[in-house]
Amino acid sequence: MARRKKREAHLHKVLGVPALFSTAYGNVGSSIYYALGVVALYALGLTPLVFMLTGLLFVMTAFSYAEATTMFPEAGGSSSFARHTFNEFVSFGAGWALMLDYIITIAISAFFVPNYLATFWPILKTWPYNSIGGITVIVFLVIINIFGIKEAARLNIVLAIADLSTQVLLAVVGLFVFLSPRLLITQIHFGTAPTLHQFIYGISIGTVAYTGIETISNMAEESSDPGRDVPKAVKYVLVAVLGVYFAISMVGLSAMPVHYNVLAVNPATKTVLPVAVQPAPGKEAATGPWVLKSDPSTSVYVTVDAADLTISPASAPLKVTGAVYRQNGQWVTKLWATQLGTVWEADPLQGIVQNLPHGLAWMRILLAPWIALLAATILIIGTNAGIIGSSRLAYSMAGHKQLPPILSRVHPTRFTPYVSIALFGTIASILILPGRIGLLADLYAFGAMISFTVAHVCVVALRFKAPDIERPWKAPLNVRIGGGILPLTAVIGGLGTATVWVVVVLTHVEGRIVGLSWMAVGFVIYVVYRKRKGYSLTKTVKAVPLPEAVSEDIVYDQLLVPIVGSRITDEMMVLACQLATEKQSAVDALYVIEVPFNLPLNARLPQERENAKALLEQAAVVADQFGVTMTPIVVTARAAGRAIVDEAKERRSEVIILGATRKRRFTERALGSTIDYVLQHAPCEVLINLVPFEGVYVTDGAERTEAAAAAAQRRVPAAPGADDDNEGRPRG
Repeated sequence: MARRKKREAHLHKVLGVPALFSTAYGNVGSSIYYALGVVALYALGLTPLVFMLTGLLFVMTAFSYAEATTMFPEAGGSSSFARHTFNEFVSFGAGWALMLDYIITIAISAFFVPNYLATFWPILKTWPYNSIGGITVIVFLVIINIFGIKEAARLNIVLAIADLSTQVLLAVVGLFVFLSPRLLITQIHFGTAPTLHQFIYGISIGTVAYTGIETISNMAEESSDPGRDVPKAVKYVLVAVLGVYFAISMVGLSAMPVHYNVLAVNPATKTVLPVAVQPAPGKEAATGPWVLKSDPSTSVYVTVDAADLTISPASAPLKVTGAVYRQNGQWVTKLWATQLGTVWEADPLQGIVQNLPHGLAWMRILLAPWIALLAATILIIGTNAGIIGSSRLAYSMAGHKQLPPILSRVHPTRFTPYVSIALFGTIASILILPGRIGLLADLYAFGAMISFTVAHVCVVALRFKAPDIERPWKAPLNVRIGGGILPLTAVIGGLGTATVWVVVVLTHVEGRIVGLSWMAVGFVIYVVYRKRKGYSLTKTVKAVPLPEAVSEDIVYDQLLVPIVGSRITDEMMVLACQLATEKQSAVDALYVIEVPFNLPLNARLPQERENAKALLEQAAVVADQFGVTMTPIVVTARAAGRAIVDEAKERRSEVIILGATRKRRFTERALGSTIDYVLQHAPCEVLINLVPFEGVYVTDGAERTEAAAAAAQRRVPAAPGADDDNEGRPRG
């Protein structure tokens, strides 16, 4: 009997706290590999404080996600919460913003892979090679996901543990080697380095440190006990992420403190004048660190244009914020920066390793390649998680009639949402092309703050709209107001994430333009699609339930095909090979020599055996074209039907594939004696293809009509196993 293989319409609820923690940390904790340098570029000495402030938003957002997820343990995050709380329109807005987050996760994770691998090939840290490398990573993973090759969950857990262990090791070593509380305090010059604007800008950028927080929600469907396991995993992730981020940011600033370069400026425009630089001794010209060409003893801390080896006046962090004064006959100013955010912006953890003191050179030799490989691997997994997340979200949104169904189209043989995978992979590749880390961070903050704010609002609204709904876990710090209980963490978190979004819109020009354009295009698609289909813009469209049988695949491991040398059986051989190709099965091609009663069963019948050999060789050619394993079988019997049934039993066939012609006369049996016998006695399933009576038979290499074949069969022996009405009666 053929096997019925259940397709996974629902996710297995098998994940416990360790799996939830490791996977969530693998996504969120990997952000340190790119967030540290991006934040340090703007926040300077206040980088640890920025991570703490954004970490508090992360804590409150995680609490809101934990409460809402235990109420609605399904994939979709804030989009799902909004559907249950408000309506489809709000749900789409949250989902579309979340889609932007996934795309940016793909782009920013992939972009940093070649930058870390530059430890082995320095050119990968320069544009356009880092962009090309990032796009290559995306294309590779898009192809992998379209073909449906799944990542190993155990590998993710192992890498997450290795990642956390490495970060803790780096933090511990750094705290012992570098940490100087006095140094950390004295390098803060608030108002100048950083300015208030830079500090606020750094906070908005700092949210990129928590890419992957949606994982906590999306994995709830796979949790064995969401009400218990999700909050525990959230708390463990919070402790690990906040501890590691705070420690490593202090280590980074201790290893690469904030310093200033005195640079000439144009007093009228307050822009720095170009200054030539050169690589420091033993360093690469394209990657740095650099020193002033006019004074090789002076290190360069500010941003350098590696293409022409100059300090570029056009770079945003080089805007003159301090006093302009006269020195040696020219107007100059002090520009503050840290190499953590300039030289090592694209690979900050590698910067910490490379700045280990000479006494720990052995550790630098060991850690440098390890950090490069581990970071690249973790970031590739982060990229893949973004691809899976975006395609999964698009599939869900299309299923709820929020997006056109083409985005949920599944590949006919690979069963993967190939359209959405290819589309969002392409968009991420386009965003990588300019090689602008700041742009990617801006866009993540834009989309993330919308999703996070919606999640907070949903938690607050549900406390009053549905106070009696089961809540396996509640966010802490609650106060009773009127007829409901107000969660202060959700209120404070929502105000914080909304404020950060406003800051992004007001201060990040490119993020504002691209982000608002993304949302506008999304809502246009939503409105046009829903109106064209006649759906309400706010009401949920109920999905039509599919029959239970649709969720099962029938798997035939062994197929039996009787061969009689006709057009019909040739078609049955092709059909069998198509089924075998799809399920990686094998085919048995059976030729039955029907021996007349006037001859013994062991009669030689050389002509019939030659005919059998020729026809089975033809069948083998068909199987070879499909790449299917075929076993030729020749048996002698008095009746073809009994022989077919006996062979099916002996070979444990799971399906017999037969062809038949439609009868012309009312007095004839419906299908024929051979097929009737097989249907009554078959030990397995039988597939029958019924074709019109007017057909073309092939016998001994010559084509003839069915009528001509019937007439010829009364005169000369034809291919055994079929007669004038395809019933398989013995011929004499």
